[in-house]
Amino acid sequence: MSASTESIMQLRLKLFESAVKYAWIKWDEPQKISVQASTCPELLSEGEYLIEKIFDHPKPFFKHHKKIGDSMTNFSFVMNQNGESCDVQCASQKVGKEIFSLWYLVPSMDKSIFYLQNAAHDFRSPLASILGVVNLMQHSIQSDGEWDKEEFSTLLEMIKVNSNKTLRLADEIMELAEIESDDYELSMESIPITEFVQNYLATHRLLTLKKQIKVHFSGETQAKCLINESKLTRALDNILSNAVKFSKKGSEITFQLVENENQLRLSIIDKGIGMSEGILKNVFVKFGSSKRNGLDGEPSHGLGMSIVQQIMKLHHGQVEVSSKEGVGTTVTLTLKKEQ
Repeated sequence: MSASTESIMQLRLKLFESAVKYAWIKWDEPQKISVQASTCPELLSEGEYLIEKIFDHPKPFFKHHKKIGDSMTNFSFVMNQNGESCDVQCASQKVGKEIFSLWYLVPSMDKSIFYLQNAAHDFRSPLASILGVVNLMQHSIQSDGEWDKEEFSTLLEMIKVNSNKTLRLADEIMELAEIESDDYELSMESIPITEFVQNYLATHRLLTLKKQIKVHFSGETQAKCLINESKLTRALDNILSNAVKFSKKGSEITFQLVENENQLRLSIIDKGIGMSEGILKNVFVKFGSSKRNGLDGEPSHGLGMSIVQQIMKLHHGQVEVSSKEGVGTTVTLTLKKEQ
């Protein structure tokens, strides 16, 4: 490996070495890896391994191997080895005829390093924008020329927009930390579910008006569920917000209730751009690869569906997502019906 390549990889490693174990890998053949060195032998000791023997789904590895070239290529996956699970981030590069990889091994019980890294990245962008605007305003104030009120108004609006982005991200992180804590208890009351959904749609029309999206409701029922109105409203906000982000102007969104003997299923169905299999697979992963901006550039931090999932767990319910590119997405919340 060239000195420059090794120094880049070592620099990456230093960022994580206090919390993350690692392994150096030679990966010349797509079906086989050779572990040259490992600081976590309980997960991956030195030696040769057949990909198909240590991973349940080897095909993504073969596809990734084909993409490795002269510049560094990244790949993420979950590894189950010796009864333990860990998240792996793989940085690979081809040097001559050989392929070298550095695998960061993070036990699944300790993902905070990645969450913090991604949160810091998402905070950094709007804060940098705010700082840039403040520096520009400060320079204008200190110059001898007259202030342009219209220009200053525009700059202040930029500060406001980026401040709101930062505040929303902080709110999402704090909410997720709250509902994931072991001692968090959710207060619930018996609510007619049809009434709840209809009230929600009546009070949240602004989410859809900007894009002139029509919202339909079907499946009225007299059934009740034990819910926390505030938290379930938050879950619907996140789902509806996503549906609007990825739907074109003038599209349609349907809220559909289906009742069976023991459960109520509330589906939010949009006709937007949908998701690829890769994005869908990571839809509940915090700061995961499902994070993407909306059709009009609306920002996303990759926390919305994680919050929905946690809220549904607190309701002893479930959330399912199905999607097809170019067709749309359906998010279904399943709640226990009060008998």
